[in-house]
Amino acid sequence: MSLRRDEPGRETSRALLAFAGAVLVFHHLPSLAGETAGDRIDLVTPFAVVGAAALVLGRSAPRVALVVAILAAITYVDGHGIHLAANSIGHEELSGEAEDVTHFWDEDWGHIEWHGGLFALVGGLCLAERWRPVRVGRLAAACAVIALGWTFFTSTVEGGTWWLELAATAVFVPWAVLARRPLLGTFAGAFGVCALMIGIWAVWHGGVPQFSELGWL
Repeated sequence: MSLRRDEPGRETSRALLAFAGAVLVFHHLPSLAGETAGDRIDLVTPFAVVGAAALVLGRSAPRVALVVAILAAITYVDGHGIHLAANSIGHEELSGEAEDVTHFWDEDWGHIEWHGGLFALVGGLCLAERWRPVRVGRLAAACAVIALGWTFFTSTVEGGTWWLELAATAVFVPWAVLARRPLLGTFAGAFGVCALMIGIWAVWHGGVPQFSELGWL
């Protein structure tokens, strides 16, 4: 009987690590691989992240959580596609209005929809936990907090959507304090760690500049 009680926790821990790993790898690897290779690798990003999220969501997710997760996944995929297309075009020599258009769809709208969809997808996963209690191992939770917290930080600072992350933190942290559920607490911890790093970054630089603006990328 004890093995059966532990099984949901182990399954959720593995799925959580798969999700955190997919976000960590595919939100960083494309920018590290160079323009052409990075664009090709980035084609896999939505499949890896949304697929891993489906593992966390599970087969018996309640309808409300499933609807939220599906809508969020669509938003994430659409925003990522807009970002990838505009970013790829932006690698060419552009000027004037063409440059302004690609900048808007990549740096502005694309990033907002992409990252907003990711945070909403996390919300859908947390909603499912309300109706289907799960267990998360401490080591898995700690690894997920570090991986997601770091990725949220690098993605939103470079993407100019740090304010969106702070807004998500303001929702997830109080939610986790009130609900006290392990999966929700893990995600809230990641948002909290990211918000702390954004605060340190802002104090250090007197604002929230992108890494590329400082010549770090």
